[in-house]
Order: sequence, then C-alpha cells, then structure tokens
Amino acid sequence: MKWRNGSLRRRLVIWLLIPLLVISSLMLLEVRSNAIKSTNQAFDRALLSSALAIADRVVLIGGKIEVDVPYVALEMLTSAAEDRVFYQVSTGQGEFITGYEDLPPVPEQFLPLHEEPVFYDAVYNGEPVRIGAISRYVASVRKATRFHVLVAETMGTRTSLSEDILASAAARQILLIMLAAIIVWFGIGQGLKPLTRLEEALNRRSPTDLRPILHDVPTEVRHLVGAINQLFGRLENSLKTMQRFTADAAHQLRTPLAALRTQAELGQREKDSEKMRQIMATIAASTRQTSHLANQLLASARAAPEGLAGRPFERIDLCEITRSVTSAKVPAAIESGIDLGYEGLTEPAFILGDATLIEELLKNLVHNALIYCPDGSAVTVRLEKIDHQDAVRLTVEDNGPGIPVEHHKDVFKRFYRINDNKQEDGCGLGLSIVKEIAMRHETKVKLSEPQGHSGCIFSIRFETAAASD
Repeated sequence: MKWRNGSLRRRLVIWLLIPLLVISSLMLLEVRSNAIKSTNQAFDRALLSSALAIADRVVLIGGKIEVDVPYVALEMLTSAAEDRVFYQVSTGQGEFITGYEDLPPVPEQFLPLHEEPVFYDAVYNGEPVRIGAISRYVASVRKATRFHVLVAETMGTRTSLSEDILASAAARQILLIMLAAIIVWFGIGQGLKPLTRLEEALNRRSPTDLRPILHDVPTEVRHLVGAINQLFGRLENSLKTMQRFTADAAHQLRTPLAALRTQAELGQREKDSEKMRQIMATIAASTRQTSHLANQLLASARAAPEGLAGRPFERIDLCEITRSVTSAKVPAAIESGIDLGYEGLTEPAFILGDATLIEELLKNLVHNALIYCPDGSAVTVRLEKIDHQDAVRLTVEDNGPGIPVEHHKDVFKRFYRINDNKQEDGCGLGLSIVKEIAMRHETKVKLSEPQGHSGCIFSIRFETAAASD
C-alpha cells in the first residue's frame, strides 16, 4: 500500500493524531455531559425557588385551595428573552387548580411526590422544557390537604450555555492537537537527523566501500544498522571470494589453455597420423587436467568460509555420505589398480553440516590418495565413534609413498605442490579445499603417518547432532 510506503514522519504523526482525536472525542463527550449537568443544577435552583414562592402563596379558604401567584416568582426565571415560563398548581389527587392545565405530568417513576423536589425533561407545545415539581401541605383550622406545584421553563438558555462550554472545550482540544502535531512533526524531524546524516555518509561511499557503519544512531535503529553491517560483511566476503576465484582462474587456467592452443595449432600442421594421435592424446590429457582444475576452483569458491558457502547447516547422515562417496570412487580405484575399501560404522551418524561440502571434502581426500598412490596400494575410508564423546572421526588412510614431514605444514596451502612429485593430475587445491570445508564445520583436518608402513592418514572429527537439532 502507498500509505505504508510513505513518509515515516507522516505515519508517526497520523498514529499520534488518531488516538489523540479518539481521546479528545471521549473527553468532549464527558465535557458535554458535565456541562448539561452543571447548567441543569444551576437553573434547577431557580426553578425550585419559583416553585417554593408559588407554594408560599397557596391558602385554604372555606375548604378550597386558592393561589395568588406573585409576578416575582416567574420574573426570576426569565433569564433570557427566548425562554418562557409555565406553571401549574394541582391538588394531591391531580385536580387542576390554576396555571397551564396541559403541562406534562410528573413521570410515574417520581410518584408519589413527597417533600423532596423532582426535576425532569419533557416536551411542551413542541419545545423541550425542564420541569421542577414539589409537593406541600396547606392547612386551615378544620382541614389539611396536599397540593402540587409544577414550574416549567424552555431550555434555550440552558442549551446555549452548554453549547458554549462545549465549544470552548472543543476549541482548546483542537488547539492542543494542532500544537501537538506541530511539535511532533518538528520533533520527529530532529530525531531523524542522525539517519539523514547516515544517509549522506553512505552516499559519499564508493561502491566498493563496505566498511561497517560506525555512526551514532538512535537506539531504535541500532539493530537495523547492525543487520546492515552484517550484510556489508557478507557482501565484502563474497566479493573477496569472487575476486580470489577470478584471479586464481585467470592465473591457473592461462598456462593449460595456452598449451591446448599450442597443441591444437601443431595438430593443424601435422601430416603424420601417428604424431597426430600423440598430439590428440596430449590435448585430451590437458583437457582433463584443465577440467579438473576448473572444478577444483569452483569447489574452492564454494568451500570458502567467508564466501559462497553461506547456506545454513542441516542434520545429515555422515555414514550414508561416506559410504556413498567411497562406492562411487571404486571404479576409478580399480582402474588405477588400487584397493579402495570402507570400514567402521554402518548405522546412521548424524551431524550438522552441508551435505554437498562434506561430499566434496571426502572426494578430494580419496582422489588425492588415488592419484598419488602407486598401483597395488590400498586406501581405506573409515568412520568410527570416538569413545566417551558425542563425536565421530572420519579417516582416509593409504599405504602410498606418503608426504615428507617437512611438507606437512604447507600441503594445505592453495596451489602448493611438492617439488619432487611426478604426478601431473593434481593442481594443488584439493587439500586446501578440505581444510576450508573443515573450517566451515568448525573442525580441523589432521595429517599424520601410519604406524608400521608408509603412507598418510587424514582424519577429521565431527560433533554428532542430537535428535532435536
């Protein structure tokens, strides 16, 4: 909705004004009720005074009630020219004596009338009136009887006074709301100035400047700035990974591609079929090596702890992955004359991790063993529980020529290769990928030598995942 995407200041002011208007409306309703109540109390006293003045002029002569209504009793009620006064005197049995006979009677809920006066609203001749009623005794030597006095007044003055009080209160409320809106409008503007300065600082940055935001900001947006800083960090890491991948690819692929181009040009000029087959074999081998290098570069980018492998971990079965990868590598091992086998757990072993990366880790360890071990060697993949720990150990062991101890600390570096190694299939990325994937899973890869024979043992410890993880 456009309103939701509008100005934050406008939205805050609107959300302030809505409850203020509701509260003000409720307050004005209370003011109206109190104004009507107060004006009625004031004017009802005048009604009562007139009724008492009339009652004082009621006498009993010869057993008959007579009334001499004084003009002053009605004059005190005429507070404004638009108001009119009516009265009625009747016996206790309701017989009309004098005044206006058709005045609205006393409502039943107030009957019978006693000494206490009652007041009620009614309509007389199409106009709203306020009526006060009292009941008194009049007595002579021989007789005593009760009579009722009703005095009514039109409500023009009362209504005008109530409306004036209400209008005055409404004007004050409207002024207060307007002042509050103005203060809040400018106050929010002042409160948002740190965000404006932050916007200006970000606009001054270059596209590659992904440093954390260190500006002072209101408490309410610190979490937002923190999230932006985390995003900047992830973007910076991703850019570094992409830049590293681009640089590595440009550097490592340049030589094999140049060799391929040279071999292809030689093939175009070569007439001898035998030499042509040799050239094609060389091209095929170079193509395989280049393809392997490209795959390793992509795997390295995926495994980078700071880059493209930012997917959340899941609960995966390490035993199933280990046995599956080992089985998939058996044909390549047979072709190389190497005995590849699996030992250890057969039941599920769950860990928290990325299945694709774990597969890549194990593939690289097995691939390294297969290409560097001579014909007739044995490679064993082993998965076993660690005693008294909620952990398992993944091991790849071979009985090949091994790695000299002085190279152990360097073999996990990118593009590092042992100088006296005769193999051409490697590219120096496999073990660095294994190390990075292990780091992604908050563990380490350990290189050691087997007891009693040559070769290498690569082992990695993984924490097992509980059923609720």
